[in-house]
Amino acid sequence: MIKDFLNFLKHVRVGYLLFTSFLILGLFFGAFEIIKIVFWDDTSDQSLQILYFSRGVIVSLSLMVWAAWTVYNYRELYQEQLDTTEQKYRDIIEHSADAIITLNNDNKITSWNKGAEDILGWKADEITGASLEKIIPRAVLEKDELKHIRETIHANGSITNYETERLHKNGENILVSLTESLIRNENDDVIGRSKILRDLTDLKIREEQIQHSERLATVGHMAAGVAHEVGNPLTAISSLVQVCQRKTDDPFVQDQLKKVRDHIQRITKIVRDLVDFSRPSSLESEMMRLNSIIKSAVGLLKHDARCSDVDFSMQLTPDLPRLQGVPDQIHQVLVNILLNAVDAMEGVKHPAITIKTRKENNFIKISITDVGTGISEDKQNRIFEPFFTTKDVGSGTGLGLSVSHGIITEMGGTIDVESVPGEGTTFTIILPVQQKQIEEGPA
Repeated sequence: MIKDFLNFLKHVRVGYLLFTSFLILGLFFGAFEIIKIVFWDDTSDQSLQILYFSRGVIVSLSLMVWAAWTVYNYRELYQEQLDTTEQKYRDIIEHSADAIITLNNDNKITSWNKGAEDILGWKADEITGASLEKIIPRAVLEKDELKHIRETIHANGSITNYETERLHKNGENILVSLTESLIRNENDDVIGRSKILRDLTDLKIREEQIQHSERLATVGHMAAGVAHEVGNPLTAISSLVQVCQRKTDDPFVQDQLKKVRDHIQRITKIVRDLVDFSRPSSLESEMMRLNSIIKSAVGLLKHDARCSDVDFSMQLTPDLPRLQGVPDQIHQVLVNILLNAVDAMEGVKHPAITIKTRKENNFIKISITDVGTGISEDKQNRIFEPFFTTKDVGSGTGLGLSVSHGIITEMGGTIDVESVPGEGTTFTIILPVQQKQIEEGPA
């Protein structure tokens, strides 16, 4: 009580009130003395008593009115400042990209900002009042993570940047960084906890992309070195084969030497493709010939042992308008989809991939169809999500289609999938064509 009273005196500026009160007293007393001397100098004692009593009453009333008016105005000022501060912090919390959640001592959710809605899917009115366990995956609960967090907070006062998983409304596990601390009232009693969750999905994607790029760069350097070492002996072997061909007229030997030369040329082409692939990718935008990029991607995959039995059918519409974009990125998208198609046809007796291009209005459509195992309907809506994969553990990162989706979206296009389990899958890429690109000539 005394502490509250002292805080009150501090906020109403008691020093200012005392100074102004003495000032009012001085003004009233001085005025009364002047009036007494000038007008009532020979007034009787009884009249003076009435005069002094009236002065005391007027001064008291004036001080009371002045103090009440001052306190009221300062209360209005501080209330306005408090409302402004509260609104400022409310806006900061509400529009934060991170999920900011508060809990009471019973682990019930008491507040839920816009960032939490974006990351975890639930609206505030859907989740407020619910138990915290509603947003925690069962596997995490079974590890007694809540107990560990609670013990850490009570020991250290808070827990920061703790990587864990939380449950999205659609059932998906979201990787997050958790910062949690206690909430106390004015008496220093714990009345709840605040949680800040930061979505780490994009960060993990970038980390995976960097690691993948580093691995590709290493492989590229190795491929370039191997290609160089293989190229020199191939040249010598090819020269010796030509010499042997000139030295003999035996048809059988000529036929065998011709086969050797054909295989040498095939190896040379593979080496040349490896060297081209190992060169640093360019991220500069330019006018692309889409059909040429498709042929290059298919040509590269034909050297892959997994694709040796695959029948690639290219039905490419000639004279397509050129597109503005990064050729290496489109090449990456095509290779990702084609490799997924090849993997989906493992065990298929006659694996085949059909690639079609066509122009419709101001769009170019690319369709890639395989005859693989297909994708079930419940998974079709998730295949573009980061880290989601239908492959066995260790066979894929789940990033290929996510990255491809990002590249196509960045170009203003779309990428969709249609699949019938047991019959095959078709990926359709639609890219916009600007009028300027149409005028500049066909692909």
